Amino acid sequence: MSDAIEDRVIAFLQESIDAIENEADLLFKCELLDSPYAPITKDYGISVDEGDSDFAPTPGGEDVEEFDGNVTLVIYSVINGPDYTDRKAARTRAIDLAKKVAKLFLLDPTMNERVNDSRVLRCLRGWASIQSVPYSIMNVPLIVNETGGNE
Repeated sequence: MSDAIEDRVIAFLQESIDAIENEADLLFKCELLDSPYAPITKDYGISVDEGDSDFAPTPGGEDVEEFDGNVTLVIYSVINGPDYTDRKAARTRAIDLAKKVAKLFLLDPTMNERVNDSRVLRCLRGWASIQSVPYSIMNVPLIVNETGGNE
C-alpha cells in the first residue's frame, strides 16, 4: 500500500528541513506539523492540511494511485505584540518561509521521486487565531500528480 499524498509531502518537507545546516535559514529546525490539529510549539512553522485526490489505475492497471491531489500547506508565524510593526514582522516571516517552501517544490517537483510531479498554486495570506494566539498565515496550495484533465 502506498503512502497518502499528505504523507509524501510531510516526508519530503521533513527530509528538506533536516538537510538545512545554516542556522540563519528559516527552514533550519522549522516546526513541521502533520495536521492542523497538532499543537504548535514554535513561533513559526508549516502545517500540512487535509488533502483530496482522484483515484485511478496506474499504467498497466497493476495498482491504483492518487491523481490531481490537492494539499494545502499552512505556513504560520506568531504575532509577538499588539502593534503594526509586530504584525508586519510576522507577515514578512510567513511570506519568506512560504517562498522557501515553494522553492523546494519548484526545484524538485517529484519530491525526491515520491510523486510524478507537483506544483505550487496561487498562495493566499491572512490572519488567524490558533489556540487563542494571533498568527500571520500563508496558505500554499499544492497540486500533486496532476493529469491535466482539470480546468
